[in-house]
Amino acid sequence: MKEIQIFCFCLVLIFSSQIKAQEHQDNVWKAFFSDYSLTTSKTIRLEKHIRTKRFFSENDQYLLRPSLILKLNQNSSFAAGITFLSTNLSDDRLTEYNIWQQFGFSLPIKKTNYFGWIRLEQRWMKRGKMSNNYGSRIRFRTGFKFPLKFDAIKFSTRFVVFNEVFLLVEKSFPYRYNQNWTFFGFEQKISSKINLLTGFQRNSIIRENDFLHKNIWSTVLFYKI
Repeated sequence: MKEIQIFCFCLVLIFSSQIKAQEHQDNVWKAFFSDYSLTTSKTIRLEKHIRTKRFFSENDQYLLRPSLILKLNQNSSFAAGITFLSTNLSDDRLTEYNIWQQFGFSLPIKKTNYFGWIRLEQRWMKRGKMSNNYGSRIRFRTGFKFPLKFDAIKFSTRFVVFNEVFLLVEKSFPYRYNQNWTFFGFEQKISSKINLLTGFQRNSIIRENDFLHKNIWSTVLFYKI
């Protein structure tokens, strides 16, 4: 537990050392994931996200993401789906829908779990009444889950940390940096059907001349139907 406290303190120092001239936001993300198993290897998932700025006071984004997950083996899966996203801008609203494909993995290392995924997105974006703008993006996520107790507890708590890098694809090659997400928090298995993930997330998004940094408290509730 002491090691986790030291790690969190170091991350706070890193985040607070960013250039003050760069814009930052203090946001809250809330999401609900519902899973319905078709077979032992096929699952339908529906994600619903509500994201706000200035904590809860201003709408930022709405997101809806249905997908189909195919379990390849004990430690890997393939998923494909569609995302509908609406973003509140200062003078307009940006809408996006994308089609995506994802390979995910999870590897047990002693009592720790190493996980991640690679996702490719084909994106159609529209601002106000402007025509659709097409783009493609690839996302790489890797992370670890550490049990807080090393005994066999049915509904245990785990410390979770991950980092995710977004790269824009141009000329069929992902070479331009877009943004980065860093998360650390806790995962609690509440019952055989309900799981809760909550913690602090830092998003750094590149813009034309600077960065936008988002300090986010993110919470995801997973439910198996």
